[in-house]
Amino acid sequence: MDKLFCSVIKEFENEISDEITYIDDFFDFSSKKFRFMEMKSADEHCINKFLFMWIPKKVFSVENGVIEKYVESINLLSKYIKDKYNINIGEKNDDDIMEIKRICKINNDFKKFLFNPVISYSPMIIDFELYKKRKNKVDKPCFFSMTEKGYFTVEEIFTGEYILLKKLYTGRFIKVFIDKNILDKVRKGDILYANLRQNPFFSWEFIEVYKYYPGNVIKYIKKEVLV
Repeated sequence: MDKLFCSVIKEFENEISDEITYIDDFFDFSSKKFRFMEMKSADEHCINKFLFMWIPKKVFSVENGVIEKYVESINLLSKYIKDKYNINIGEKNDDDIMEIKRICKINNDFKKFLFNPVISYSPMIIDFELYKKRKNKVDKPCFFSMTEKGYFTVEEIFTGEYILLKKLYTGRFIKVFIDKNILDKVRKGDILYANLRQNPFFSWEFIEVYKYYPGNVIKYIKKEVLV
């Protein structure tokens, strides 16, 4: 039987433990997502899911070069795998770093915009003032009860603090209000998993944005939605 991908990551981690410290998270991620995947099946989707989908939900600050350190770790692992096993799982560059930072900032800005009270998941830290604001927002009476929940793509961006979303697989279009600080970072083609509510005068607002991704992971999203 071929080596498992996770065992190779741990092997790499043990060999260079004095040089790098940011590979632990990738090992934990891979042991959950790719636990039984053989090394010969590994490719770029493994690191793409980690960097563009997992990291933005876990990293609350992009300061102090934290994203650069994650990417440096992944690139060293990629080189190790290429040299030792002749398998290419891809490497990331400065443009990728900027894209990961953009997505991290959007995720965190949405937390502030929607009064998400979670300051940290590990350890779990809750801001109770934000919790009260969040509860008031969610419990606010609404004339219309219509809601939409699911995966959406950003189709258009408007200057008046609105974006046009298209729901995956149903094709429904929704124009929704968005904070101007977030609007500046949004790009056409971005993907989000969100819950929206219709307000009076047929306008829409976000109740929650659970996940926000760059458009380059659309093929992974489609697989998840269809499962």
